[in-house]
Amino acid sequence: MKLHSGGCGLTAPHVPYVGNKAAIVGKLVYLFPKCKHFLDACCGGGSVGYSMLTYGRAEAVTLNDINTPLIDLHKALLTGKHNIDFENPKWVSREEFILCKERMLNGNYTPLDVANIYCYGFGCDGRTYAFGKHIEKYKEILHRVVCGKTIKERRLAVLAMYNYLQNTENNTDKSFYLIENVSRIQQIQNIERLQNLQNLQNLQNLNYLNKDIFEIDYSPYDCVYFDIPYDSRDTNGKMYYGIRFDHDRFWKFFMELPVLAFASEYKAPDRVPCVKKIDKRVLINANKANSKMQKGKEKVFCNRKDYEVEF
Repeated sequence: MKLHSGGCGLTAPHVPYVGNKAAIVGKLVYLFPKCKHFLDACCGGGSVGYSMLTYGRAEAVTLNDINTPLIDLHKALLTGKHNIDFENPKWVSREEFILCKERMLNGNYTPLDVANIYCYGFGCDGRTYAFGKHIEKYKEILHRVVCGKTIKERRLAVLAMYNYLQNTENNTDKSFYLIENVSRIQQIQNIERLQNLQNLQNLQNLNYLNKDIFEIDYSPYDCVYFDIPYDSRDTNGKMYYGIRFDHDRFWKFFMELPVLAFASEYKAPDRVPCVKKIDKRVLINANKANSKMQKGKEKVFCNRKDYEVEF
């Protein structure tokens, strides 16, 4: 089976979520064959599943994730049933972020709570507040400059930003760091992504599941994609995203699936064919002023040894 892989410049609608594939989605959706019913089995932000549908690679798409609040947010955005203010979003402080997490853990959350913990989570991880204490006040001022409801609110925010920078001008390293971050209002960019996803409200043939991947009935699907958590054995036992995942069980299950399936990871057992290697960049070092992007190669594996891709 051969397929040309292209379309690397695609824009992917998605919920901001750790590990989402929006940056490389064009290399993925043309790697998969066109199909009738595509399952994004660990959908996360949904960039792959939504793109398979919006770019005509699948006639129908189902997005599944074991994270219940995340699936609830997807549904809320696509139905318009939410309490998120896209035009004048409120600033979410460290304290409010923690309260949103507590409401999620208690099961007493709203779509806004879920949106807040991912839009304001470091790398959209929903666990760690995005901004260190040394930069939080500055980010709040920038937020108010952009999102203030009145001219007066925005004007006062600009004045506050000026005063804040003046107070740090003797600390050269910090001043340059603050100025460098003027254009990095990531929480607002994340909110815009949610708003863009809401524009897909009339999208047809889109379904959602909230199941463990080992409990799904795969018979309705002719192509499946798994974006599984990274193998903790590559990181001295550290868990990624706070998820415990049995990789040995997964790869056995993956190779025995009767449906054509693909999975993203950095490594897999030798018996699992790798069909593509994709360059990617990952943000590292939460809560450090020198957080940078780390380069890496993500691999895409297939459960069919005869599957070939034309590069």
